[in-house]
Amino acid sequence: MTVIICESEGSPVSLTPMDGEPWQTRLKRAGLSQKMLARLLGVAENTVSLQLRGKWESGTPRYVKAVIWAWERLPQKDREAMMDSAEDEYQSKP
Repeated sequence: MTVIICESEGSPVSLTPMDGEPWQTRLKRAGLSQKMLARLLGVAENTVSLQLRGKWESGTPRYVKAVIWAWERLPQKDREAMMDSAEDEYQSKP
């Protein structure tokens, strides 16, 4: 049996705010609103607001940080495709 460990001690990707910059500011700078982030994540807007302000039980969740980090690096056409997909999903909910 072969076991592959996918974790590394020194991750090349930093999921901490740059230079102490709050995640809310980083989100806005990346051109993404809390409303759209909530739709991308499939959660309520007030949940995203609490998470970004660090008011969540464990602070800002890593999955929220990862989505913001990825969004900052996506080409515009991919951002548009993700937003369209999230909007379609949101519209189809009862």
